[in-house]
Amino acid sequence: MSLLRTLPVVVLSLFLQACGGSDSAPTTNTTSVASAPATAAQASVPVDPAAAAAATFQDLEGHPVEIADFAGKKVFMNYWATWCAPCIKELPSINRAEQALASENYVFLLVSDESVDLIKEFVAEREFTGKFIKLNTYAGAKGINVMPTSLLYNEQGQQVKTWEGAFEWDSEEMLTQIRNP
Repeated sequence: MSLLRTLPVVVLSLFLQACGGSDSAPTTNTTSVASAPATAAQASVPVDPAAAAAATFQDLEGHPVEIADFAGKKVFMNYWATWCAPCIKELPSINRAEQALASENYVFLLVSDESVDLIKEFVAEREFTGKFIKLNTYAGAKGINVMPTSLLYNEQGQQVKTWEGAFEWDSEEMLTQIRNP
């Protein structure tokens, strides 16, 4: 990676207050990367780059994604970045929380404002699983000023809870907070 490409990332990371944590990489599971489209219907829809770019989010295959796509479900949305050590450390616990809440009508989305190619490369290298999507603007434009930040939406698409910072999402305390915002 060239100095010109990495310098902005380094400078930005110095300014984000929640990312001063450990630089050690967590261990991850070794299951294959899951980057399924946000809905089953999107799997057969041809990719329309203009529609994906106009949407708030897009999946890693280039399909547009909106919170409204998940009407009737509770949506846990985690904003993270490839350069944020606390973000990286908490990703496996988010995956375990998703598994723990699998029968309780939740969708877990892992959101980064970095490029689709960078997200795909990062996820593949680390062998992370989950529904990774790209925010089509900058996190700050959505009011996300701390990395990581997690949001919870109810079945009607209303934001009901915000957490700033990293957590062990599969702990009983955090699972209770997710269930009872």
